Amino acid sequence: MNEEQGLRAPGRIGLSQSGFIATVTIENPGRRNALTVAMWEALQAVFADLRQSETLRCVVLRGAAGNFAAGADISEFEQVRATREQVTEFHEQCVSGALRAIHDLPVPVIALIEGACAGGGLEIASVCDLRIAGRGARLGIPIR
Repeated sequence: MNEEQGLRAPGRIGLSQSGFIATVTIENPGRRNALTVAMWEALQAVFADLRQSETLRCVVLRGAAGNFAAGADISEFEQVRATREQVTEFHEQCVSGALRAIHDLPVPVIALIEGACAGGGLEIASVCDLRIAGRGARLGIPIR
């Protein structure tokens, strides 16, 4: 599932490194950093690449512009989550792969939580080794 299949793909996963510390940033600020399918896939790829580093000692995972991540980008729901089968595929292919890549990293991953941290964003934070939440953090899982 990507832009070639007709999905709009705003947002990105940023990566910077200073010395032994990498910072991974969820960037889709117009949507409180809600993750598109492409972003879930990029998150998994970034953590797979980080796993190869021999000098890395710690990863800080954060959101851009005052929010951690508001979950999955609902603008894609009609294309990727309209049926039970699509929801299952989305979680098995996109979400669980990214969560596993974060969880299995052999160095500590610290979630720096500000603002919205809901749904998939809270799932991401929960697989990190340490979570640090600011006073303005709002955590939740939507009930359907």
